[in-house]
Amino acid sequence: MVEVHICTRSNKGGNKLVTQGWIANVVTDKLKSDGDVSPYELRNWIMKTYNVDMPYLKVFKGKEQAYTDLGVVAGCHSYIGLDAWHLKVKFNGVLVAATGIDDNNSIFLIAYCVLELEHQMVLLSHQTCILVISSDMQKGLELAIMNVYPNVEHREFIRHLYSNFKKHFRGDFFNTKLWAAVKTYCPSEHGRLLKEISDKNEDAISYLNTNHKKLWSRSRLGTTSKCDYITNNVLETFNSWIAKLRYKPVLDLLDAIREKIMKWFDKKRSLVNTWNGLLVPFAKNHLNDIAKNLGEYEVTRSYENQAEVKYKGTRREVNLDERKCSCRVWQVQGRPCVHAATFIAFIRDANWEKYVDPYFTIDKFKSAYAFQIAPMHGLDQWVQKKMGRKYIRLLSNAHPDDTSVHDVETIQNRMAIWEF
Repeated sequence: MVEVHICTRSNKGGNKLVTQGWIANVVTDKLKSDGDVSPYELRNWIMKTYNVDMPYLKVFKGKEQAYTDLGVVAGCHSYIGLDAWHLKVKFNGVLVAATGIDDNNSIFLIAYCVLELEHQMVLLSHQTCILVISSDMQKGLELAIMNVYPNVEHREFIRHLYSNFKKHFRGDFFNTKLWAAVKTYCPSEHGRLLKEISDKNEDAISYLNTNHKKLWSRSRLGTTSKCDYITNNVLETFNSWIAKLRYKPVLDLLDAIREKIMKWFDKKRSLVNTWNGLLVPFAKNHLNDIAKNLGEYEVTRSYENQAEVKYKGTRREVNLDERKCSCRVWQVQGRPCVHAATFIAFIRDANWEKYVDPYFTIDKFKSAYAFQIAPMHGLDQWVQKKMGRKYIRLLSNAHPDDTSVHDVETIQNRMAIWEF
């Protein structure tokens, strides 16, 4: 060699230039199209495609990173709602779903599976993102959530809390004050409302502190997910979405949901092509609505991008550089509050879009629905794998030796594990 030699040296440790990040990048599309591929198969595929050999552990870590990169952060809020629904078929079982919220404030199905009644667990991979999990805190779900995600922000659905609370404390006073304490973003206002409830009945606050320790007020929500959901509306939407499908056999149910997701993603990808500008319609409409009727607000400017905004005896501090308002609405929602909007209008800044969190951009929305759900051939072309009778019994709820309850061969043909 006359020229400078810059090739890497081959050794037993593999090519050192092949990093975990590189592996994650090259296997992402394969995982999207082929589903869950084992590290061993990925290693052989990389060797055949790129002529590069590497240790098994490095491939394993690269695959895990690829799954993490495909997570929630790609194009949705880092918010997950969890719930379970009993299936309306003779095989029993529970449909468990994890739903998120896309940047246009619409439901986004993250994962779903069918479990046996006694195994209601959260089947979600560990994520490195800052995560918010919300559920009705069923006994099985609460235990699984705390074990899998001990350090994330745990929210409780307010309707679940309220339905329990009103059994012990009735009346318009408790109803009004509790919902006001739920909806306020300001910690001091939340504390004041709880004190009024306590003055009326100390047992009400003791009950909340003992039985509802998760986050249920917007005043206590974090500011990372830019989502202020404290209701189960997202999950109820999914429930109504698949209501008619819950009467189908398990395989038909799962396949029908898969088809609905394919149609949903295709609809979203077509819809986004009709949008213009930087922000999604949800954020644009918010800015248009909040810009109305600002005349009653008074701005006292203290510095270039800092001010006090007064309205009917209240006063809030606004800092445009830090995207903060003392009401906390801007920090929690990721969109300017009415006080911030008043100050922006006061300084005559026409570029309101720069004050909206990147969560609400069209580019982020596109990345959420860029994930491809691979088409699948019909059931008649699936390859059946044998299964033991014990598993059939669990699915059919029949005794293993009682063939009169359900025809075992029929169940085995219908409910077998399929490889595709």
